[in-house]
Amino acid sequence: MAYREYHDRIGGMNHWLFAQEDFKHIISRPFRGEEYTSVINGSGVVKGEQKYPKGYQEIIIPELKRRADFFKEVPALKNINAADAKVLTVLVGDKDDPAVAASRSYVGMKSNTTKQSGLSSMMEEFPSTVTTSEMYEKLEQWNNDSTISILMFQLPFGGKAGKEINTTSLCNRIALEKDGDGLNQMTLGLMSLGAERYYDCCTPSGMVDLASVYLVREKGVKLRPDGIASFAGFEVLVAGRSNIVGEPLFNLLKRFDATTLGPLHTKTGSGGSFDKETQLKVYVELSKRADIVFGCMGFHPYKVHADTEYFFSSDMLKDGCLIIDASTSFRKDGRKPYGDVDPSARSKAAAYTLETGGVGPATVTKLVHQGWIGMLYQNIDKVRQALEDNKGIVVSTFTRLLASYAGASESEAAGNAETLYNRAINPESHAMHAVDALEAIFPALMS
Repeated sequence: MAYREYHDRIGGMNHWLFAQEDFKHIISRPFRGEEYTSVINGSGVVKGEQKYPKGYQEIIIPELKRRADFFKEVPALKNINAADAKVLTVLVGDKDDPAVAASRSYVGMKSNTTKQSGLSSMMEEFPSTVTTSEMYEKLEQWNNDSTISILMFQLPFGGKAGKEINTTSLCNRIALEKDGDGLNQMTLGLMSLGAERYYDCCTPSGMVDLASVYLVREKGVKLRPDGIASFAGFEVLVAGRSNIVGEPLFNLLKRFDATTLGPLHTKTGSGGSFDKETQLKVYVELSKRADIVFGCMGFHPYKVHADTEYFFSSDMLKDGCLIIDASTSFRKDGRKPYGDVDPSARSKAAAYTLETGGVGPATVTKLVHQGWIGMLYQNIDKVRQALEDNKGIVVSTFTRLLASYAGASESEAAGNAETLYNRAINPESHAMHAVDALEAIFPALMS
């Protein structure tokens, strides 16, 4: 078969990430006093003397810091100081408002992780009396501030502001090159279409990464030139259709050649009927087929079982499936988080994420990583110059990635690699191509 040219994204960090020998993604570790096996570790948190293989966050965040420190060794990048690049989070709500208490905790976690990557964390806090016009005025200032790499609004807003400010309209005014949390609907649309874009929505992107690592490391699946596993041949179920998780995740998976089932939702049914009995029948039929289950429903609209609040029970899952569960709901005693999948069902899975330490840390890591590449977008001329200065490394890296994916010889892929190199350095092309290329060649530069 003749070599078929590739024209989509190429590069990024995942080629380096998935090759790390100490990243044993499927691990055994105690959690809440219980021993688990086949856990997909998003955080890599190590407590006390316990030693476990590193997780997604514990691999990527220090690597970002290491790469930022290396800028001074690359002539074109030596004047970029990561500590000058700010990841801005905007929190709206009074200090005594319980509705934003969880947001404060989450902002703290994002702030700590941001600093560990070498970037600066910045928070702007406003009382619940802030008006729409005041927020628009501040947003314009942030969009024009070159020291801010990405900015995000911590939603929902508390108090009066939460009722009166149209946050969708507000988020749609975030400059696309700073929309690191994927809150602007334009970002969501571009991601769903697979079009050129600055960022992906963090949670679905992190979920795909976690699944990709499992497929590459445990199933021997081929890695695409864009650093994502090919989902070809796998039936994949998306449970949930929210605008920032389920819907974009469903569209992403189609782009990566998955056979997509769902998304399941409150109006799922058959023949125009969506009563509880019909819904449960359809839920079970589809979930039993799924090789990979992405749970992002949350418990509140779905009381489908008489004996459990979880959405997925053991009899709904296929033996040996992969579970990536993004739902974290607080119910029962109001303290412990719960996902979509009943813990008793995990024994049927080949691997799974826990409610804590799985998708959440992956989301935060993805956000911080996008803050890091936002810094590169702010210095895109320097990035393109670094690529030109290291053309041989870029072309050889691209050639290797393309040949591996196509099952072809490097001589067959060399011309394609040259074309993609020229796209990356072209000022008229989207900046993402240059940033992806720089991330791909960092290991070679640093060695």
